[in-house]
Amino acid sequence: MAVKAETEILFKASHRYARISARKARLVMDLIRGQNAEKALVRLEYCERRASPMIRKVLESAIANAAQMSGVESENLVVNDAYADEGPTMKRWRPRSMGRAYPRLKRSCHLSVALVAVEGDAGAAKVGTEETITEEAVTEEVVAEEAAVEEMAVDEVAADEDGAEENSADEAGEDDAVVEDSAAAEEEAGEEADGGDADASAEEEPAEEDAEAGADEESNGAEGDSEEDAAAEKDNGES
Repeated sequence: MAVKAETEILFKASHRYARISARKARLVMDLIRGQNAEKALVRLEYCERRASPMIRKVLESAIANAAQMSGVESENLVVNDAYADEGPTMKRWRPRSMGRAYPRLKRSCHLSVALVAVEGDAGAAKVGTEETITEEAVTEEVVAEEAAVEEMAVDEVAADEDGAEENSADEAGEDDAVVEDSAAAEEEAGEEADGGDADASAEEEPAEEDAEAGADEESNGAEGDSEEDAAAEKDNGES
């Protein structure tokens, strides 16, 4: 907000008994206070509140007063004061059911705008300061965004490294499991081979025993036959 000096001249305009409450009008006055006159007109043009057209007319009237009294252009005018004072309240009654009546308060206010003229250099310096502040803010935002992007990139790299370590650990675990499975399979195969040899040897032993028993029986049969032949020959000789 511009500071008023003793030598400064204020160009005023007002709208008395505006049919709107002072509370609603003050919300719009706060938007233009301390702003350049042209910028304030643009803000009021795109403001959607009901007090905006009323305050815009008051501001245009103050700009016209400045041009008529001192020939100051709107580019060199700044809104020094913008306020809304409460006006009289009209009391009306609204009929309701069962013969009752409810009060209706129709408020009003007095809108006032005061402009002060500033030199072109001062206005340019103010604009330059605003642009510098804006550029600095933009630069800070860009730096903050870059820092955030770098942090995200570092986090992604760390996450990728952790994922790679986890994958390598999982692969190592899988290799160990494969080795263990292969060792277990070899042990099972060895046990099966040992079991097969034992079964084969067990089968061969009864077969050998049967063969030996058959050979003994044949030898016994042959001896019996030879004894019978000898006995028969002996009987034939005696006869």
